[in-house]
This record gives sequence, C-alpha cells and structure tokens, in this order.
Amino acid sequence: MAALAVLIFLGACGSLWLDAKDGGDAAFWWPNGLILSALLLNRRNKWPVIFGIGYVTNVLAHLYMHDTVFLSLTLTACDMLEVAIASYPFAHITRDAVRFSRPRELARLCLVGGILGPAISAVFAVAIFQMQSPAPRNFGLHWFFSNTLGTIIVTPIVLSLLDGEVAALFRRNRLLELTGLLVLLYLLPLAIFRYTHLPIFFTVFPPLLLLVVRLGMGGGVVGVCGIAAFCIMVVAKGGGAVVHGFELSWQKQVFLVQVLLASAVLCVALVAVVLNERRLLEQAARKSEQLYRLLAENSRDIIVLTDLEHRREYLSPAVQWMMGWDPKELLGGTYQKNIVHPDDIPAMTATLEALKAGEPSKTLSYRCRKKDGEYIWMEANISLYCDRITGEPIGYVNVVRNISERKAAEEKLQDAYLALEALASVDALTGTANRRQFDESLSQEWRRAARTGSPLSLLLLDVDHFKLYNDFYGHLQGDNCLRQIARVALDLIQRPGDLVGRFGGEEFAIILPETSCEAAVGLAERIRSLVAEQGVVHAGSQHGLVTVSIGCSTINPEPYTNQNLLIEAADQALYEAKRNGRNRVVNAVESSGQTLNAE
Repeated sequence: MAALAVLIFLGACGSLWLDAKDGGDAAFWWPNGLILSALLLNRRNKWPVIFGIGYVTNVLAHLYMHDTVFLSLTLTACDMLEVAIASYPFAHITRDAVRFSRPRELARLCLVGGILGPAISAVFAVAIFQMQSPAPRNFGLHWFFSNTLGTIIVTPIVLSLLDGEVAALFRRNRLLELTGLLVLLYLLPLAIFRYTHLPIFFTVFPPLLLLVVRLGMGGGVVGVCGIAAFCIMVVAKGGGAVVHGFELSWQKQVFLVQVLLASAVLCVALVAVVLNERRLLEQAARKSEQLYRLLAENSRDIIVLTDLEHRREYLSPAVQWMMGWDPKELLGGTYQKNIVHPDDIPAMTATLEALKAGEPSKTLSYRCRKKDGEYIWMEANISLYCDRITGEPIGYVNVVRNISERKAAEEKLQDAYLALEALASVDALTGTANRRQFDESLSQEWRRAARTGSPLSLLLLDVDHFKLYNDFYGHLQGDNCLRQIARVALDLIQRPGDLVGRFGGEEFAIILPETSCEAAVGLAERIRSLVAEQGVVHAGSQHGLVTVSIGCSTINPEPYTNQNLLIEAADQALYEAKRNGRNRVVNAVESSGQTLNAE
C-alpha cells in the first residue's frame, strides 16, 4: 500500500506538471489507471483502503503542485468517481478472473473505464472549475482524453506485469524466442524515433503483433513497455520523426507518443482477445474430440459415419471384436456390398430415404454379415447429421448393436406363446379343440356363412353308455376310449375350415363350413361306422362294443341371427338318435320333419 501511495503521488505530480505546460496538451492522467489496477489486483475487502489511499495521495499531489484546497478536494473526488464507475463492472468478478485478453473484460474496460467514466467525471470537473473561475479552453475535452488514455494504457500494462502474465514468459522454455522477438521489436522504434525523419510509426505494429501471437498478452505488454521507453528517451532528447515530421513542441510530442502507446495497447489487447478466443475454441474442440473418441472407442456399440451416398467415413473399433472386420477394411464401402443381408437391403434403403426426406431418426433391425460369413441380427439407430455452418445434411450417424441374443430370446418367447396359445385352445385329453376354441370358431363360421349365403353344418357326437363304460373298465380306460374316438374324427376331418372339438364330457362337436345336409350326414355315418369298426369291447352296451350316436344339423344362416339355432337343432337330433336305440345318425330335418332356415 505504501508503494501504491508513492506511485500514485509521483504519477499525479508528473501529470499535473506536464498539464501546466503548453496549455495542458501534453499530459495524460496516470493515477486513475494505477488505482483501477490496484483494485483489480486485490480482494473486495481491500477496496475501501485503496480508494482512501488514492484520494489522499491525489489531494496531496494537487496541493504540492499549488492547486487550491477546493480544487484539490473536488477534482480528486471527480477522479475517484471515475475510478468507481470503471471498477463497478469488475466488482463481482473474482480477482483471478480479470484478464483483458478476454472480450468481455476488454469491452468493460474500454466502454466503462475508457469512455463512460471519463465522460461523467469530465462533466463534474468542468462544473466544479466553473464555480471558482472560468474553466480553461477545452478543459472538459482535455480531461476526457487524458483520463481515457491513462486508463487504457496503464491498467492493462500494470495488470499484466503484476498478475503473472509477464513473469510466466520467463518460466517457459522460450527465452531464446522472447529475446529474438524483443530485439526485432526494439530495433524498429530505435530506427524510427532516432534515425529517421519520416513519420512511419505504424511499422512498429507488425513485430508487436508477432510478439503477441507468439507469446500472448504478456509478450505484447513487454513490447509496449520497450516502445514507450524508446519514445520517452528520444523525445526527451528532442529528436526523431515526431519532431522533424510534424515540427511540434515537445509537449505535443509527448501527447502524440501517448496516443501511439494507447493504440499499441489496444492492438495488443484485441489480438490477445482473438487469440484467446481461438485457443478456447481449440481447447473445447479438442476436448470434445477426445471425449467423443473416448466414447466411440470404448463403446460396446458400433458407431458408423457415412456420407449421403452411404460410403463409410468412420467406424468405431467395436466392429472388430463384434464382427471380425478391421475398420480400415470397411472404409469407403456401402451397406449394399456384402454386409447387409440381401433380403434386408430394401428396408435399409427405405429407412435412409425416409431420413433424407426429413424424419429425425429411425430404428431398423437387419442381418449383417460377419467376416467369417455368418449373419447376425443387428439393430441400428440412424439419424442425419448436418453441417454446423450451413445446416445442410451431409451424412448419416449409425449406432449399431448386436441383438442376436435378443432375437433368439424373442423367437423362443414367440414359440412359447404359440405353444401356450395352442394349449389354451386344445383339449388336453383328446387333442381336439376345447370348448372356448369351438365357440369362437362356430361364431366366426356363422358370420362368414351369413355373408356368403353358404350352408353351415354341425355334428354332435356322444359315446353311447359311456358312464357304464367307466364303471366297468375304470376312468383310465375311459380316457383311452375318448382319445380313440377323437382320433377317428381327426383322421377323417381334413379340410382347413373343419373343426373337431370336445363339447363336454363324452360329447364331441364337429363344425363343417360350406357343407350340405347330405354331405354332413354322409360324413357322420362314416364316423359312426369307423368307431364301431375299432372293436372296443363294451360289456355295458347292448351292442357289445363302443358305439356313438350323432346328431346332424344344417342351416343357411341369415345376418344378425344366433348360432345357437344350429347347436339346438343338432342337440335335438342327437336326442332322437339316443331315443331310437343309439349307434345311429339322425338329421335335424328328419327329426323335426321340416327344412331348417335361420330367420
């Protein structure tokens, strides 16, 4: 803090002394830049002390240079107001975060610290000066420019020198490069300001910018300091292009040198901003690339990039352990060539065309050939990827995983489902359709016959004296008997639409779509005969063998009628067959003596 007070006092005295020469054209105001630098280099809890030191030392400098007490106190207050305005945008930024090589911080310094703050303080300074005596000509304009130049020159330089940017140059293994660039830079101002009479000050900028490009903001600040040293030395001796080129007084030469330094600092800062932004973008791109490559190389899925013509541009290493292909072997090829199963190529083509037409992403299952020739099931999640600048699609991203195990499990599950469905519709004892399946099939065939106007026939079959058979031979033999009768019916019923079902107990029902009454009766008679020919002994039957009685009904269904009409007619015919001595076939028409029609 003591060193800060001494620097502020000396800077203020020097600026006030120059300000008193040649109408005040020579001076630029150092103290505000020094105070702002001190604020940015310290924590917020020290700011009140720094403001206090700045105010006291500025007042003392004004008094030392013979200003009145009123002007010393009030003009210093204007300077402190300017510093407060300039520091406000940085008040909530941590100390280590302030870098003028970043665009936001540089913009805040230039707009707030270099324009807004000096403009406001200039207005107050003119008003205060007018309260005591008429202000000097262009006093407000001179105040504004001198404070602007001081802030823009001093603050970035001090911050770089004291906050480690310059010191970092000497910790790198680039000392030889730094020395060579500085020698090149210093030879130019030496020649320009001492040995030439031509106003070619701009020639110092190319090596200065080269220094910034190679060494960053810190290198640029070192270069500006060297240029400033040469300028001050040459102007102090009264030589150089500034004198001979413009024939100016030494005070105006000092002012011109200050403008040159401010321009150099701004150029250094702007180039540093551009380079820093580029460096950050490169770091972000490099980090993203490393992250994506890490994910791609360690993913169990295959990641494929192709262009719009389906040529592969990238394959992740997973393709080698999953399919046996080296990624290089597949680069440049397309899915049509020996990779995708020929039967799945149309689906793949349709998927890619749908994506090109605007769909965001598609999932496709297909078979893919391994290097050994085996085909495995793969699932691909495919989407378009676009150019970041134009937004136009430039290719496809394909994330592929092996689903062979899942496909095998799905097939097993499907087989189990079909088996379960079959069990749910088949009578476990006889292998015929169960009652649920019979009801569904009869309803379906009834509706179809009503639409087409075709006849529908039904046979109801009952085992004669089956209870007595169970009593004589036991239930196991009874089960065998039912299975034999079911086998006779199943062997005889061959058409796809026909259905043999267990109607209940020892009764069976046979649905015969598009079958006339005569054909149904003929089929029933064949079943009755074949059962008798089995020769299964039945001591409880008057025939001595296992026989069946069959009721037959045929109806031409009408729309919106009930299929129970067909069942009731067949059941009535079956009752007549049993009543008339069993082991016979009775047609429902014969039993009722009339033609059946569903109305």
